[in-house]
Amino acid sequence: MPTITPDHLYALLASDDRGAALVVIGGEATVVPTAPGRGDGPEDALVITTRDAVIAELDTGANEEQIERLAQRLDVALDSLGG
Repeated sequence: MPTITPDHLYALLASDDRGAALVVIGGEATVVPTAPGRGDGPEDALVITTRDAVIAELDTGANEEQIERLAQRLDVALDSLGG
């Protein structure tokens, strides 16, 4: 079962906080309002990506397939780190 899913990316994109980040804490992926190191985010969190980075990656918009592929790439990258 993947740690990072398209639902995580949808939640990140839905955030009103431009500093929001997708992080992994204790093996669980979650969206936090502000990226750790930039404010009030958990300091022990592993930052996977930020809202702004996902928007830039998807450029002019995204369909479901693009979001699924991005989630898979992020999950594979996390696995390669031992996450």
